[in-house]
Amino acid sequence: MITVIDRTLSILKKPSSSASLRRLADAIFASGADVLELSEENYWILSGENPDGRFLLRLERGSSPASFPGIKRFVSSGSAMGNVVMSDEYIVRDPGLILSGAVPAILRPVRLSLATPSLDCNPGLLFSAIRNTFLGHIEFAPHGDAGVATSLCAEWALSDGNMPVTTVAGVGGYASLSDLTVFLRSIRRRRPSDEQMPESELLARLAEAFPGETVGQTEMKVSPSSSIHILKFRLEQLGFGNSPAKLKTLSSRIRAGHRKPSPYLDRDAIYAVSRQID
Repeated sequence: MITVIDRTLSILKKPSSSASLRRLADAIFASGADVLELSEENYWILSGENPDGRFLLRLERGSSPASFPGIKRFVSSGSAMGNVVMSDEYIVRDPGLILSGAVPAILRPVRLSLATPSLDCNPGLLFSAIRNTFLGHIEFAPHGDAGVATSLCAEWALSDGNMPVTTVAGVGGYASLSDLTVFLRSIRRRRPSDEQMPESELLARLAEAFPGETVGQTEMKVSPSSSIHILKFRLEQLGFGNSPAKLKTLSSRIRAGHRKPSPYLDRDAIYAVSRQID
């Protein structure tokens, strides 16, 4: 079972009201998140509620887990240690450091905050190096470009990785909650919720809770090294699923490295390839 952790409510601060924040939290759960990460501020705004233990809290430097009754899971950038489930956050700006084997093996649970400026990497090699370095449970949190982060989280799931980290509409450059959960259902790694929330309603509740937040359209990226499952999913998103022959040709072109040295292909690039084979 893949556990999706959504950290929208630890990134966004100063909601318009506690009621709107609660409505947004309910919508995020209904949209496919299993666990919501809260900031300390939003924890208190929600009055410490923790439905079924499904909240974890981002602990600020110097704070104590004992100050947050009802919370049993935390993520921290080295601010506290104790007898709780505490994921230490590692911010990795250069994946080459992990690939080099220079990082000693780490046994504790971790939040791997992985900078992803592009998809010009071999996911299989990267994930193998990650698992050889981080030997406890791994909360996988690529960020930088939401489309790239979404694709890497999808690749992580295909490689039997658990606990991808998302945000609503890719806020903050993390994987898109909606795109990732739809992808997981398409490869039968998740079942739709009985209370599935339409993305339009989710975004409406986000705007209600954080009216000053600008949310753009996320653009899921693919590259020549992307899994065939991700290529097929992305091409079908763009309307090519009704033509198996064209779908196969497009996939072959992309996997052959069309438009090199571009590290990934967005919607316009895929349409450009498509027009060449019409």
